Amino acid sequence: MIVRHEFVIVGVVGLLSASGVGQVNLPEGFEIVEFMVSDDYTCVPSLNECGQIVFCKRLGPSWADADIFLYDNGAIVRITDNHDRDVNPRINNAGTIVWGRGIRDKGVTQLVHLKDGREIILDDNRLGVNSRVINNLGHVAWPRVLKRSCNTETEILLWKGRRTRVVVPHDGWTSQSPALNDFDHMAWGRADFCQNPWLGEIRLYREGETIVLPSEAKQACVPSINNTGQVAWLADGIEVWENGVTELLTDWGENPKLNNLGDILFARWHDELRSTDAWLYRVSNGDPTWHRLTDDGVLDTVGKINDAVEGAWRTLEDPPRGNWAGGVRFLRRIRTGDSQFDGDIDLIDYAAFADCMTGPGRVDRLCECRFLDIDHDGDVDLSDFALFQIAFTDD
Repeated sequence: MIVRHEFVIVGVVGLLSASGVGQVNLPEGFEIVEFMVSDDYTCVPSLNECGQIVFCKRLGPSWADADIFLYDNGAIVRITDNHDRDVNPRINNAGTIVWGRGIRDKGVTQLVHLKDGREIILDDNRLGVNSRVINNLGHVAWPRVLKRSCNTETEILLWKGRRTRVVVPHDGWTSQSPALNDFDHMAWGRADFCQNPWLGEIRLYREGETIVLPSEAKQACVPSINNTGQVAWLADGIEVWENGVTELLTDWGENPKLNNLGDILFARWHDELRSTDAWLYRVSNGDPTWHRLTDDGVLDTVGKINDAVEGAWRTLEDPPRGNWAGGVRFLRRIRTGDSQFDGDIDLIDYAAFADCMTGPGRVDRLCECRFLDIDHDGDVDLSDFALFQIAFTDD
């Protein structure tokens, strides 16, 4: 059984204004919150549809001091507290979390699964368990290392709650970075690092069939997949595949993350700042828009975007010079009482408010009701209703 307790760092939860992150172009109705900022390394976060964010943080000079944390509606909960290396967590909409755990005295890497406070080990491998992903069915996919060479020999496994099976067997290249949607369709990168320059392609597995997705790039990698079947990946920029056709979305972005609306959170390298900034490509009313979310000289590494168009990413100050300070940034919706995001606060929102009322006192997993927690105190109560009444339009 894992121990959960509140973890408080004074002064690390704050709101970033546009001036605080440089010359930016936030989408209307959004703000950026930065939290868990310190001098120690932060891993790339994962975000679900309830606005919960999981991430790891190194709290000392050793990687044995790395632990998993959960941000939930302004509260930060420490999930692990041990002398192992707990890193790179992923979370689904039910709040189930998976992550990697390095155990030094055993020389193994484990794949840990946490659901309803109960921890189980899905894999235990001396050669390593690399990136992992969990979908909203609770199914987990990950590459398992078989042998290390110029091409790390891997196979990709899929666990559906009862048994684990090999979906992608080792074939001489390195299979890595799986992405899994809620239909168990999986995209992944397949690379040959024994060649110079190396080669990479994107493959898609669905309904028992595997296909290679067409790309003009020689080094396609790091895919993302959504429930509509779109796949986006890093190529010579960002390519998007849909219904058999691949299009180059932009020739200057990297590491795209898709939501089910077709919006993409990604990063862009800027030579003048020697850093990466977070960007958002958004499709609204059929019209695409581009939003530069940060511009402040730190390295932003995108994590996840949800269907509320909220996004989470990691910041690092200056790793090439040994400065690993950083934290987590969260692009979230500004809470006005507009539960439908339709531009007014009317009787539909009033009905939603009545359904979401919790009374005073923080609750876990407000999920979509979090948008009616107008004062950000972890509940939907009369204090929020007072603010709701002031904003009510009935149009």
